[in-house]
Amino acid sequence: MEVGKTLHQEELDQAKEVLNQLLEAQEKGDIELFSMCFHHTGDLLNVGTDIDEYWAGWKPFFSYMKQMVTLRKGLKISSKNTKINISEHGDVAWYSQLIDTCIETKGNPFRLEGFRHTGVMEKIDGHWKIVQSHTSVAIDEEVEEFKHELILQDHN
Repeated sequence: MEVGKTLHQEELDQAKEVLNQLLEAQEKGDIELFSMCFHHTGDLLNVGTDIDEYWAGWKPFFSYMKQMVTLRKGLKISSKNTKINISEHGDVAWYSQLIDTCIETKGNPFRLEGFRHTGVMEKIDGHWKIVQSHTSVAIDEEVEEFKHELILQDHN
């Protein structure tokens, strides 16, 4: 531990690094780095933005995300308003953050800002691992326009 840093601050820094690695992995299309951020058990829970994006367990989540992470390679992803809390015992953390990203639809970039990303991490064998996460999107005109584009793509 660095001199002058509290144990609590050290835990916060380590937990934040996991969230930074998660975004970096998606920008680089690095499925191995992405995988290192999560606990690989049947108890893992991930909820996405779409109605069918609910994964209980590492295997189904990883199976889906392998393709998604690869497709996102090269897209800029940034976070803001990241807030992390550490439990009194220092082995559980919960977080929230806003994610800004640019994705492609029909070959054209589309900027989405303010994805809400929340979750829980557990300190396992000395390393923070995500054990539950949830992403959601606040509905506004930009999101509705994007959803309309996706529906049109599905019907073409």
